[in-house]
Amino acid sequence: MDAKGESPVTQTEISDPLSHDFYICVPEKLVCQVEVFSPPSFQHDPALVNAHKRPDGSGIEDLGTQQIGGLETTGQREITTVPVRALGNDRPLVAKREFWYSPALGVNLISKRQDPRFGTQNFEVTNVMLGEPDPNLFQVPVGSKVIDLRKSASE
Repeated sequence: MDAKGESPVTQTEISDPLSHDFYICVPEKLVCQVEVFSPPSFQHDPALVNAHKRPDGSGIEDLGTQQIGGLETTGQREITTVPVRALGNDRPLVAKREFWYSPALGVNLISKRQDPRFGTQNFEVTNVMLGEPDPNLFQVPVGSKVIDLRKSASE
């Protein structure tokens, strides 16, 4: 963390659904790698979600809808239970992942992960500005070396 208590930016990701390019850039090293990008196809089907519950409590739970930052989102919680002794554990380990997905933007606005083995992580998209973004936000940083991994993925 820096002096303000904020995590430094260690990588930047640029996804282009039109060209199907996905860049992962490390600004500190001026290096980017480009891969093939395939946008996820999210289908929110409450009947399908509720059909995935297991006796141990594992499964997928429909959380309904809510507004986040003025955008409609659909939520779901995935619960995974690691049985006793599966990893040397003396009791079941319950891990939860919660997602709030915005169909308008095609991304999760909130992701929460709770796992007794690894702790809690919260990710939230903030300061969403609708409208045309600055095209420079989608450019590889000037002076960066680009490593093209698309060719090796198609071979």
